[in-house]
Amino acid sequence: MAPKKGLDTANTGLLKRAISRAAGGGSSSNRALFGLSAKMRFREIPLGQIEPDPDQPRRNAQEADIGALAASIEQKGLLQPINVREIAADRFMIIAGERRYWAFQQLARDTIPAMVLDTDDAQALALIENVQRVDLHPIDVARSLERLIDDKGLTQEQAAVLIGKSQEYVARLLGILRLPAPILEDAPQQAHVSVSVLMELSELGDAALQAQLWERAKSGLTVKAVREAKQQRKAPSPTPASYQPALRALHNGMAKLHDLSAGGRRLEDADRKALLDLRAAIDALLGD
Repeated sequence: MAPKKGLDTANTGLLKRAISRAAGGGSSSNRALFGLSAKMRFREIPLGQIEPDPDQPRRNAQEADIGALAASIEQKGLLQPINVREIAADRFMIIAGERRYWAFQQLARDTIPAMVLDTDDAQALALIENVQRVDLHPIDVARSLERLIDDKGLTQEQAAVLIGKSQEYVARLLGILRLPAPILEDAPQQAHVSVSVLMELSELGDAALQAQLWERAKSGLTVKAVREAKQQRKAPSPTPASYQPALRALHNGMAKLHDLSAGGRRLEDADRKALLDLRAAIDALLGD
């Protein structure tokens, strides 16, 4: 087997802290709920002793570009070990890192570096590992979280503890799933569109506007621009100008003139001219 080149354990450290947070977090209810343990050990495992998890959260893992990953591993080495759990003596199931596993298969390697984790909740750990690595698309993270919440009856706050985010973040992340289906299908191919833009779009609640802004987002629309569009949508539309206030004022004026005339007040020449000018202006407005 080719020598390992620069195996990076930084993400492993992040994962261990995340597991500790979810397993403890100052709450015995979390320990009972997640069934997690911060115990882990590193070892090289023969590929023949490893099997993928059929319920892993990354969608279409085998259809992904394994060739490019294999080429990168061949050149740079494996930068992050896979995570597995022991399911029988010398038998392991992948928790996270299936694409790395298939790349090693393609490279015809005999063994792969792995972190063996002690857990009875592989789904939760797979989600933690992927979120910590920030290489799972936000839509897939949201779908995994939604499934985890439904399957375990979690609150959003408990889910937030699990992935090391705030409850508000979890709520907004789950909100992405309300986006129209065409956007949900297109978004994984537009990796440059940030999760923040997706969150802002999901909160618009206007499918036509979402579709319009989504096309702009693919060309670099910013979060600020989406927020401005949201504010414009919330702003009340100006009331169209009406003749009614002016007509009411004119009627009031005419009533006063009639009162003056009925009271015996004589029209001066200047007053007569003003009335004639007003009549001419009204005829012009009416087009007569």
